[in-house]
Amino acid sequence: MNKLLRKMDPGGWTARAATGFACCLPFFPDAEPMFLLAIALSACWPGTKGHAVSWPEAASPSGWMLLLYAIHLAGLLWTVNFDFAGLDLGIKAPLAAFPLVYVFGRRLTQAHRLSVQRWFIGANVLAVILCVLWAVFRVARLRAGTGGENLDNYALSLPFFTSEFALFLHPSYMAMYLTFALVLLSRPAVRGAWPQGMAVPTMVVLALGVVLCASKAGWLLMLLFGAAMLVEYRNDGKLRRTATWSLAVALLTGLVLYNTTELVRERVQQVGAALRGNGQQSSEYNSTTDRLMVWQAAQELIAQHPWGGVGTGDVKDALMDQYGRMGFHDPLEKRLNAHSQYLNTGVALGLLGLLPLIAMLLVPLVLSIRRRDFLMAALVLITALNWAVESMLEVQAGVLFLAFFAWLLSAHGPDRRSTSSRP
Repeated sequence: MNKLLRKMDPGGWTARAATGFACCLPFFPDAEPMFLLAIALSACWPGTKGHAVSWPEAASPSGWMLLLYAIHLAGLLWTVNFDFAGLDLGIKAPLAAFPLVYVFGRRLTQAHRLSVQRWFIGANVLAVILCVLWAVFRVARLRAGTGGENLDNYALSLPFFTSEFALFLHPSYMAMYLTFALVLLSRPAVRGAWPQGMAVPTMVVLALGVVLCASKAGWLLMLLFGAAMLVEYRNDGKLRRTATWSLAVALLTGLVLYNTTELVRERVQQVGAALRGNGQQSSEYNSTTDRLMVWQAAQELIAQHPWGGVGTGDVKDALMDQYGRMGFHDPLEKRLNAHSQYLNTGVALGLLGLLPLIAMLLVPLVLSIRRRDFLMAALVLITALNWAVESMLEVQAGVLFLAFFAWLLSAHGPDRRSTSSRP
């Protein structure tokens, strides 16, 4: 029986399931539970020699995820809205599932992990190409329907930006995926099997996708990691040129769009205008002013319930009530969450949930920097910055991204549980 199980190569099936998971992330997050189940079954399949239990290191967010999920379960004790609590716990379930796969499952080999990362890069490139082609088609259809009349630049540019451009995901999540794909592509080990001459075009496509998503966090992260690459590879002419070309194309595209397209110009100007204001409701709404209002409401709720929050299932109801009391009609009408994971978790669970949430990012960041683990540090930094402006653990696309890559990057070196070193 054991011989038959070994012939099934559960490690290979885990790699295939992980590859499917990585490829579906930019396209079909709703299909990911199927791949997660396949990963769990194949990784934890019995019969392989040396299949031992081990806890994730503190340098990985995985162990902290499991703790955070346990605290969300404890938050049911002071919850009233159990319907929303069940939905919330279901969305966050990968925070427990992937750490448990790490604890009880066998590791992927280094070759498998690198292959999965390359497939993720390729899937994101394909996503950008499909979004651009769809935008071009929509513009052509707009022009064909005008009867020869000229449309203004604003109308023609709409299919190329933000949610109009991002076909498969919210643009903030798409930009986050693209940014991490850029980081993965910058690593020589990941890029090792990439066809020669394809690195620069691939980086340019990914960088263009970040620009067109019009995510302010995505823009900032791309510039930060581009500058980091220039510093890291200052003595490597080929990699330095790759990073320089990618940054130059992104910056040039951004400048051209800022000067020629009203939509991009508005996105940039909204930030400065909102930051100069006091966050109160005005006659002009945009994503930045909405965020300032919901942040203010969330902070007041945390001050009212500092230790345990309002409960796992009552966070949405509490925010809606607070918006009403403060006269924030636009966030109330849109039923917005706190638009910051730190604030959203603080409202739900108070310091009881907020402290492990911060530890889940801070501890791995410090340890990964000490170990010179660039990919784990990048994953944590990308997550930390995006969480400042989005409640990404309240949406499946955000939970799956962090939980999956924390699991994938946690096991370094050869597979110490496998009887074979084959990829």
